[in-house]
Amino acid sequence: MSLEEKLNRLFEGFGYQKFKMSKFEEYDLYALNKDFLTSSQLITFTDLDGKLMALKPDITLSIVKSTTAPRKVYYNEMVYRAKDHHYREIPQAGVECIGPVDAYLEAEVIALAANALETIDKNYILRISDAGFLKALLEDQQIDEQYQAFILDAMDHKNADYLRALEQEGVLNRQLCSTLINLIDLYLPLSQGAKEVKNLVRTPACVQMMDHLQEIAKILKGFEVENRIFLDFSLVNSMDYYNGIVFQGALSGIPFTVLSGGRYDRLPQKMGKSFGAVGFAVYMDIVENQRHSRKSFDGDILIRYQAKDTAVQVARIVQTLRRQGKTVRAISDGADWDSSRWRKVLSVKEAGKEAGL
Repeated sequence: MSLEEKLNRLFEGFGYQKFKMSKFEEYDLYALNKDFLTSSQLITFTDLDGKLMALKPDITLSIVKSTTAPRKVYYNEMVYRAKDHHYREIPQAGVECIGPVDAYLEAEVIALAANALETIDKNYILRISDAGFLKALLEDQQIDEQYQAFILDAMDHKNADYLRALEQEGVLNRQLCSTLINLIDLYLPLSQGAKEVKNLVRTPACVQMMDHLQEIAKILKGFEVENRIFLDFSLVNSMDYYNGIVFQGALSGIPFTVLSGGRYDRLPQKMGKSFGAVGFAVYMDIVENQRHSRKSFDGDILIRYQAKDTAVQVARIVQTLRRQGKTVRAISDGADWDSSRWRKVLSVKEAGKEAGL
């Protein structure tokens, strides 16, 4: 079973329905919602009726646009974005829960994200934060808005030295600087981390956010995924997109984020819809590329056949081995094929014995 099929089965097991969409949308959808896009570089073309169209750079916009009632959907789609100085076709898989979102539904989506990561590799972690926490803390301390962006960037990069420099300049008082540095260093299981934060920060809005995260942690315990989910306040990116819980997933041996998601009520509200939304996307291109590069072997058996071997004989052996669940490639012995990444390289006679013929 392919990874895509495994993820589809996972999402359907939680009652999510598959969402299919066109490869393109009217350009105005993206022009009017550019704040929710990772890039303004779009591939556009003029339709036969004269409308300006664009290959879709985002899936969530299309789902929210088409939604008029609460729904839970999943997808496996391509997006078209600028990457590495070229336009790329990038596969994504994910879920969107759109409607009156409560703590249970937030936790369910987070649990689905954890399960999706586990489907790929059991050695995973999910980092979680609240997109509004640091902003609420800084506004409570009346930090000038121009400095807030710099402070959030310092938190994102775990740059404690910059925060100390702001203290020296008088932008931050000693207590706030110390609190922010403690938050940079904080990396604890979700429930424990939220409890620690409430000891550091007494701001009512911030305490309320931590109470909410503790409630989420209790629900995640019911889903049996709480041990892989950590509170991390260096997770502050995408502030314009998310308005509440935000999370990112990572896998062992892959130096990139492979999953991201969160609560994004602003998007449906901007489209005139009176409901909330939470979801995530798995970056399938990163996952597949890294999984392939980490494979020790391309397959089980490489059969090198010669002119004296009959094609019928080779086909019979290949088919028998395949029925036994083995990955098989048959190649001409005179061809310059790379055989170094196959578990066994066999002649037709040796392969016949392997197949039990």
